[in-house]
Amino acid sequence: MKAAIDIGSNSIRLALSDGTTTSNITQLALGIQDSGKLSPTGVAATIEALKEQKAMCDARGITDIFVFATEAVRRATDGAEFCTAVKSNVGLTVTVLSPEEEAALALKGATKPDGPVTVCDLGGGSLEIICSRDGKKVDYVNSLPLGVVVLKNMFNGDYRQAIDEMPRMLTECSSVPHYPVVLCGGSATSIAAAILNLKVYDKNAVSTKFTAKQLDDVMPILLSKKLTTFRPICAKRADTLPYGAILIQTLLNYLSATEFYVSDASNLEAVLNSDK
Repeated sequence: MKAAIDIGSNSIRLALSDGTTTSNITQLALGIQDSGKLSPTGVAATIEALKEQKAMCDARGITDIFVFATEAVRRATDGAEFCTAVKSNVGLTVTVLSPEEEAALALKGATKPDGPVTVCDLGGGSLEIICSRDGKKVDYVNSLPLGVVVLKNMFNGDYRQAIDEMPRMLTECSSVPHYPVVLCGGSATSIAAAILNLKVYDKNAVSTKFTAKQLDDVMPILLSKKLTTFRPICAKRADTLPYGAILIQTLLNYLSATEFYVSDASNLEAVLNSDK
């Protein structure tokens, strides 16, 4: 059996080749745009989560564990120091993916329609936009520093300002081909769960097609205190999810998309199905 662990800017996720998954919100990138460094509390929380996830693997006799990190660790001035701390405290080696490597994994792992596609992988530290004419080969990739933790730090609860400024922040998306849009990442799947009003998170249920109007209709709740009434949305994600919703709504407008797909599967599944 194989295991893959994705150390993201907002969460750390484990997936096993038997379908088992688990995640922890650690907010590793909290404050990074001001300090240039990883959050000390986020580092501590991530290392503790890694210890728990490694223990799960050890209990099942899994030694084939591929651990990778993305935007937060790529960007942080203490990213290398963090990787060393993980090695010494947990015994796992962290591979820091380049934007191109991350894009290729997101495209490969996402559940998507056949043919041309634009995969948008929204994490805590970045928004990866990947376009493919055939759904297999990456033809265009752009990594924008617009993850939900970054946006939370930037706007600090002012949703009105975020709504007003988001179009300017996404001007680079005006050149992106208008292919069918597939959204990946915790914010996208949580929004899908909210649209469906799920009582218990179901990765198969959220991995489907939605209309932009469905998102528009649920936006008032996503931007209100009622957000926490959606059971699949944990309290630690509720403070960043509104920014993800605003970003996705603006992105859909830029891409002239009246509908979109959501995929629970992404880079973790790609790693498990590769030779890494």
